Amino acid sequence: MLGFTPQYIRRLETEGSARRPPFGIPPKDERGQHSYNLERINDYRDRLGIRRLRPAGSRAIRCAVAFFKGGSAKTTTATHLAHRCALDGLRVLLIDLDPQASLTMLHGILPDIDIQREDTLADVLVYDPSDIRSVIRETYFPGLWLIPANLGLQDAEIRLLDHRENQEEFLDLLAFQRLDYGLCQVEGDFYVIIVDCPPNMGSLTLNAVAAANAMLLPIPPRAVDFGSAVLYAQTMSALKRDPRFSRPLDFFRVLLTLHSGSGEAKNTEAALRMLLKDYVLEHVMPLSVEIERSAADLSSVYEIQQPKGSYEAYQRALSYLNALNGEVIDLFRQVWEQQTEELPAKDVGSSDAAGSSGRL
Repeated sequence: MLGFTPQYIRRLETEGSARRPPFGIPPKDERGQHSYNLERINDYRDRLGIRRLRPAGSRAIRCAVAFFKGGSAKTTTATHLAHRCALDGLRVLLIDLDPQASLTMLHGILPDIDIQREDTLADVLVYDPSDIRSVIRETYFPGLWLIPANLGLQDAEIRLLDHRENQEEFLDLLAFQRLDYGLCQVEGDFYVIIVDCPPNMGSLTLNAVAAANAMLLPIPPRAVDFGSAVLYAQTMSALKRDPRFSRPLDFFRVLLTLHSGSGEAKNTEAALRMLLKDYVLEHVMPLSVEIERSAADLSSVYEIQQPKGSYEAYQRALSYLNALNGEVIDLFRQVWEQQTEELPAKDVGSSDAAGSSGRL
């Protein structure tokens, strides 16, 4: 994670260097081995000056993960991308917009038991988008913040469609512009904002699309999903051409999920790549037992300490996820680089833009 040999890190911990005092020796775990958590890794990155910050003048990535069919690994995609971003030292806000709240459960929160409606975006979107900061909570995963969900969002979905209840005149905001307005209040605190959308094209998903400057479409390479994928991509394109959805997309990619490696999957993949060309990510998410097991344990593969199955299966899943998420993060960084190229040279630098406010 640091790119240095263990010997060099141990020397920095005990002796330091000409420019740095000793880092200090990490504590030992119950097995008597030195233990490194992500907070310590990030501290080392900062001391060594190798933490890849979002360049000054660039904007937070607002990535909507959306598809209007369930069972596409949408929540799995959002969770693993967010965790990998945090592991890379980025500050991440993960938003659960799905009333089913699977993403919320994956982060140790029981919807409708541990949280109430007012802890979600339900009232924020309907009544006061400027109050979005009140529903952001820090997670157990360093560098990751969460806006959870529960069934209260289903009520918000209905209220946003009702002109008598959606406060459009009072707020001077259309029903699908609320999330965009809210994120403008907090995006300076984060590098990447990832939104897990409901599997539909309702008012909650429209809010995510209107707010997004990046989109990921997770699509299983199955014949039954092929037509849906094309239709959804066309729908997104039409929405983003609507002047009311004024935020342009800096990034749009199709991600092939639940790839079984079968003949049907490979044929569908080939057809999608022929049709959508470079918009399809090079790497895929496989149909993996290890990913399924981690979800059953309400966690991600990145959180597994002891695989339940074979170590080889775990390593394969981890390798696929690292390649896939690494590709997406590299594309995020290309967006930031392009944004900084548009700035005068004096405005370009590397700074902790997300952490400067100190409000989270």
